[in-house]
Amino acid sequence: MPRCPNLLNVTDTIDLTATVAAYVAGEQAGQIPENVAVRAKLHILDALGAIVSGTLLKPGRLIVDFVRKQGGAAEATVIASKLRTNRVNAALANGTLAHADETDDTHFPTQTHPGSITLPAALAIGEPQHCSGKEFIAAVVLGYDILCRVCRTFDRKWMQDRCLNPGSICGGFGAAATASRLLKLPVSQVRYALAFAGTQASGLTTWRQDPEHIDKALCHSGLPARDGVTSALWAQAGMTATDDIFAGPENFLRPFAQQGNTTELTRDLGSRYEVMETGIKIYPGGQPMQATLTGYFKLVQENGLTAKNIRKITVRLPESQSRTINDRHMPDINCQYLLAVAMLDGKIDFHSAHDFQRMQDPEVLELKKRVEIIADPELTRRHPAIRSAIVEIAAFDGRLLRTLVDRLPGAPYNPLSAQEVEEKFLSLSAPVLGESRAQSVARICLDLEDLTDITSLTDLLS
Repeated sequence: MPRCPNLLNVTDTIDLTATVAAYVAGEQAGQIPENVAVRAKLHILDALGAIVSGTLLKPGRLIVDFVRKQGGAAEATVIASKLRTNRVNAALANGTLAHADETDDTHFPTQTHPGSITLPAALAIGEPQHCSGKEFIAAVVLGYDILCRVCRTFDRKWMQDRCLNPGSICGGFGAAATASRLLKLPVSQVRYALAFAGTQASGLTTWRQDPEHIDKALCHSGLPARDGVTSALWAQAGMTATDDIFAGPENFLRPFAQQGNTTELTRDLGSRYEVMETGIKIYPGGQPMQATLTGYFKLVQENGLTAKNIRKITVRLPESQSRTINDRHMPDINCQYLLAVAMLDGKIDFHSAHDFQRMQDPEVLELKKRVEIIADPELTRRHPAIRSAIVEIAAFDGRLLRTLVDRLPGAPYNPLSAQEVEEKFLSLSAPVLGESRAQSVARICLDLEDLTDITSLTDLLS
């Protein structure tokens, strides 16, 4: 049988699966450069904030209730609850919580959400393993690397045209890598864990039709986290599969990558880290809203504007982003709604970004009429490497104000400071955990490499 005739750059002299598996199990993946570890700690803290705040939302409440009813061994903590469950269900619950809305991080090149998949996998395995903070950081960084590299091999437009969701399909590989490392699986079992991640790979874009974000939370994060942890545990239990999931005659990439590029799997592995190309959001809303709100508040603050002064707001975005946030049912990705609230309140917070009832407020509905969204060809050309927006405000006094946001705060090329990430975490978690406990979690995360047992962190999060 021919080897992947529909893939580009397949090299028979390189065993791709062996290379990836050896890296997952080897010493090099544990030797994280200091700047990468520093960035990873911020993403861990950010993902924990997304999980904690997710307990306040419908997808989070439902998944915690579901997992509670399943029973099982009390192996791992479901964050911000009194529940401990088995490792597989803990990964499912915490993964779903992490993407219960749009506050989690985004890998710019692949438009995936690696933090909401790899961190739940690390928590599910790291807690019962009593791993150290240093081991935990390395496993999370590894999950980002494998998840994003698998996604880079895809022809993502080809997939999306066929209703396939690349992020969820590749997510199980990242979670499997994270779990395999913390379980200290040998190379042979890592190969099987990766194979089982391929066996379970799934994900459709039909979540776009669910107005309550539940299917999206499961598809993007809950299911890939669960599947990756399951894959590693199956391999540890002695179950076997193909040892060449990436390049065998019948392999994972073949149905998902008609024009895929397998060299992306191992390119710069161990020297270039995908967490460094991942952005952290400022506002509790979808990624396309970040540059929009940044530009709006910049113009308002610089020019002393209020809702009474604003006649019209025009937002220019990349084409795909303009569709994503155009008057959507969910408030946290509805551009017209969020800008109306910003005009009324002078800010956007977690509560207002998730207030379905307020979307019907007459005052909000009236202000929404002042917002126009336009797909901009030049911004489209630069997307997704540059997440930008042009915001224009026409004032009643005749002024026309305009700003281009192309150095988005929180983007990989303009990262947030530790203080900014901590402030975001506290704003999301303090209402659930309490101010004192939330501050303790933040302090531990920022010095995570000094922790001898990760349970010191998970105990605070229960």
